[in-house]
Amino acid sequence: MNRKEFLNVIAALGGASLLPASLMEAVAGPVPAKKDRRRMDPSKVVLLSDIHISGEFKEDGTPIKYPYNPTSLNLRIAEILEMRPLPANVIVFGDVAWDYGLEEDYRYAKELLSPLEKAGIKVTLALGNHDRRAPFFKVFPEYAENTPVPGRAVSVVSLPDVDIVMLDSLAELPDLKPKQKTTVSGELDAAQVEWLRSYLSEGTRPVIIGAHHTLQDMPDLSKLIIESGRVAGYIYGHKHVWNKVASILRPRKPMHMLPTVGLPATFYGDIGFVTMQTDAEKAVVEFTSKGFWWPQPVAEPPKEWLQREKDLQAEKVTILF
Repeated sequence: MNRKEFLNVIAALGGASLLPASLMEAVAGPVPAKKDRRRMDPSKVVLLSDIHISGEFKEDGTPIKYPYNPTSLNLRIAEILEMRPLPANVIVFGDVAWDYGLEEDYRYAKELLSPLEKAGIKVTLALGNHDRRAPFFKVFPEYAENTPVPGRAVSVVSLPDVDIVMLDSLAELPDLKPKQKTTVSGELDAAQVEWLRSYLSEGTRPVIIGAHHTLQDMPDLSKLIIESGRVAGYIYGHKHVWNKVASILRPRKPMHMLPTVGLPATFYGDIGFVTMQTDAEKAVVEFTSKGFWWPQPVAEPPKEWLQREKDLQAEKVTILF
């Protein structure tokens, strides 16, 4: 999205008064280079989810679907690039595509995310129920080439003190046609279950598992977590709302009280992103709220939206290793 397109979208949303001036400048124009721009913290990671990017455009160049969607992602990216130090990693927890996982969705998402990688930040993508593997692998072939589970987008993000294992919970139906909906719920295939069991049994470093769907969608995953002493927490997207809860996977055994964290979206629901700062003993997961849009941002939000934003200030979770 160029400067003119961005300003046209903002005008359609009710004007620049909806956005801080610093972010207007950061997204609408190039950010001047700074001496410390590439200074990074390898123990810091930003978590995004449900970016839902559509690559279909009208003749005038505006997205056919909600035009504020890529605008919101651009704003989150601008905020990440203003962090000092920068996070070494950004992870997107699925639903990269708008609805049907079209190839053009992934091409546009790749373009929008490119400022992060140009700044030296490693971007890792997971798949959700609105994604499709074949077009995703076509645009991002490195995921098909580097996955430890053939045919699935599985990644391991290694921080200095913890590994983040990103699983592929997409329950993709066979013989999908373009723009055909698939099941909303998630699942882990047998190959992922076996790989994860082996991975957890071979190492000693703490592990945080991530996927698009909730633990309730994947009972086999809960069983693996119970069996292993390495898993410190579980993080997911899908619901578009921030949520934190301790899941009791086996009653009367505190070692199986697992912190689980539901991430916000970049549009439609809780808006924002999560920053995770890790050390040898813990990961502190902090939500940065940017408001509540349902289904779109408005100039004068309802009181319930404003209260939700207040309720989410200073929200964080500590995951102990």
